This record gives sequence, C-alpha cells and structure tokens, in this order.
Amino acid sequence: MARLGDTLRRASLRLAMAAVLGLLGLALATTADVLMRWLFRQPIIGLGDAVTVAGAVCLAACMPWVVASRGHIVVDLLGKVAGARARRALDAFGAALTCAFFAVLAWRYVDFVADMYRNGDVTPVLRWATWPWWAAVAACIAFTGLVGAATLLDRDATR
Repeated sequence: MARLGDTLRRASLRLAMAAVLGLLGLALATTADVLMRWLFRQPIIGLGDAVTVAGAVCLAACMPWVVASRGHIVVDLLGKVAGARARRALDAFGAALTCAFFAVLAWRYVDFVADMYRNGDVTPVLRWATWPWWAAVAACIAFTGLVGAATLLDRDATR
C-alpha cells in the first residue's frame, strides 16, 4: 500500500506543478490583457471565459497535493491534551472525513457536469462547451478523494 501512496503523492505533485504553471500562464495573459486595454484600448477577446474555466481546473488540480502533503489546516488542541494514541485516532478520523468529503464532492460534480452536458451550457463570449472543463475539475476532485484514501490507509499518516 505504501508504494501506491508514494505513486499517488508523486502524481499529485506533478499535477500541482502543472497547475501552478497554468495559473502563471493565466496571470501573464491577464497582465497582457490589462496592458492591451491600457495601451491600445483593445482587450483580449474572451480571456475572461478562458480564465474562468481554466482557472477552475488549475485550482482543482492543486487539491490532491494539499491532501497528499497534509498541507491543510489542523487544529490539534484535543490531540495535544489527550495524548499520542488519541492524536493518532483523531488524525485517522480527519483523514477519513477528508476522503469522504472529496468522494461526495466528486459525485456531486459528476452530476453537475451531466446537467451542463444535457443543457448545452457554453461560455458567454467564446461559446466553448463548459462541461469538459468542469469534468476535468470533477476528475481532479475524484483524484483528491483517492489520494485521501491512500493517506488514510498509509500507516505513517496516522502517526
């Protein structure tokens, strides 16, 4: 199981690195758009559409790494008072709750994407179909749930 957890952690890190590069690209495009508006009074047509959908994908792609690296916020008041054994149990409970949360969230996103597909939703300016973008978000969230499950099953996660 440790090998699977390590593989998922490496994959989540690579995904997060690609997402950060994507966010950097969106920031540079936004900067170019602002400069073009200021200098030439001509924006980049449809950039808002692209930033909205691509930004959602990039942000969702960072979630698996946050869970894999246990970079989320932890309030450990009870664990410090109750001792090491209780702390391990609370950590396991938190990992289980995280896993369940992302599993339910992924399930709801799949439903959301199916509705977008059925309704033929498109972006306002470029008229891009929105469902593929949100399907990518759903996939990232499902992957986060899988990483959360590996974190829960990893014996080191509960120490």
